[in-house]
Amino acid sequence: MLYNLRFLFICVSVINVLTASSVRATVDANSISINETFTFKIEAQDVDKMPSANISSLLDDFTIVSGPAQQTNYSWTNGKSTSTKSLSWTLAPNRSGRLVIPELIISAGGNKYRTNSIRINVKKSGTVASSKELFVLTEVDKDEIFMGEQVTVTYKLYTRVQLGLEKIDYPKSVGFWQEDLSTPQPPRFNRTSIKGVEYQVATLYKVALFPTKTGSLEISPMSVTAQVRTKQKNNRRSIWDDPFFSSFNNRTIKKLIRTDPVKVKVKSYPDGQPADFTGAVGDFNIRTWVDTSEVRMNEAITLNIELRGTGNINMFSMPEINFPGDMDVFPPNSSFEKEKLWDQYTGTILWEYILIPRGAGKYQLPRIQLSYLNPKNGSWNKTGAKPISFNVLPSDDDFISSTNGFTKEEISLLGSDIRYNTTKISDWVLRNEPTISIRSFSPHILAAILFLLPIPITRFKGHRSNNASIRQSKKALKKALKNLKSPEEDPFIQVSRVIYVYLKDRFFLSSEHLDPLS
Repeated sequence: MLYNLRFLFICVSVINVLTASSVRATVDANSISINETFTFKIEAQDVDKMPSANISSLLDDFTIVSGPAQQTNYSWTNGKSTSTKSLSWTLAPNRSGRLVIPELIISAGGNKYRTNSIRINVKKSGTVASSKELFVLTEVDKDEIFMGEQVTVTYKLYTRVQLGLEKIDYPKSVGFWQEDLSTPQPPRFNRTSIKGVEYQVATLYKVALFPTKTGSLEISPMSVTAQVRTKQKNNRRSIWDDPFFSSFNNRTIKKLIRTDPVKVKVKSYPDGQPADFTGAVGDFNIRTWVDTSEVRMNEAITLNIELRGTGNINMFSMPEINFPGDMDVFPPNSSFEKEKLWDQYTGTILWEYILIPRGAGKYQLPRIQLSYLNPKNGSWNKTGAKPISFNVLPSDDDFISSTNGFTKEEISLLGSDIRYNTTKISDWVLRNEPTISIRSFSPHILAAILFLLPIPITRFKGHRSNNASIRQSKKALKKALKNLKSPEEDPFIQVSRVIYVYLKDRFFLSSEHLDPLS
């Protein structure tokens, strides 16, 4: 008896081991090119919940194109049910060579499992046909620039196959200040020719980069995920090879296309750098003005400084301005307006300073100028505006002698408030008098009458025109004259009949009170 129980226990244990949960990792391709993708799948059999996995260890050699996608399958074999839960990712290699997907720790059904490692052979490029049929090209307008100088980078997609863009990873280059110039949505394709071969080309992205350091800097590549339609090859001749059924032989595959990295050489500034240089590189102009040429003491005046140009206009500050000592100056308000000028980053910055002179007399603001580097010829230039003068009259009120007790926001309102105070005495209204006079209200009454008057007139005319008897009465004379002109054998009978009809229609008479022969 004891022997039989031991044998039964061993059999149950073996069955549990054979039917225990299992986890495995698979790929759909072990040999791919650098521009192709593959599917990495983790399958867990006979588990209660969907498995979970941490694949961060793969991100050094692979890029996640999409995923994870979850799937559950059920099957029956010899009366036994089996469930399989899977996670799948679409991955793309980051470099060529022999890459390894390491062993991963998978959590499934409250237990932890270890998957098998998988080797992936990544070739430098695909076949000749695929490499020529679809690629993304990086174009730069210059490969040697000064620090702060603009380099325009354009990413273009060339294709000879049917495709659908699924995802575009826009680059973020390190060591550059980046300003977007153009991002067409959706991209527009045009025809072009490269060495006699026709392509469809579309501009995916155009950006202005401004280097912030010297040396050899790399412009980051762009990644594009596309669904490409390819024709399946079949060695056997069949009816499906007919051009009418060509769409049935096509299949869609997912491809990840990357641009090659591009490097630019960034030079340092040339000799002779001005002492007041703040980093401006490009071509700029300055214009200054004040809102009035005469102001009273302790009243606000606004100084406007406008900087317009092409270059790294958002990457530098204006030199410090030395204002007169007996003048209060508050931090300026600034605004930037970008202009579209082909591929050049162009715009206008406006600074508004609130100034409050504390003394009377003639004030002269210093000349405002900016030193900048012209990258076209590598020369140092300077732009500036003429000095501004304005008169300050003595103040009529002496109680405003300082800004103590006022906040910055209250002082900022002086430019639009104190300058426009009126000295005219207002017309006062007595307490017992009506605030609104009849004279001022009569135009509104007249307008209301003229607006409503057409309503009863229109209704009266409509009522009369809708009445058939009234219309018949109006046309009685015209009808009688017309009947008299028609020839008849007996004119006396005709005249009698015409008069009869005229009186009946004109005066709304009934026929029973009239005798046409009497």
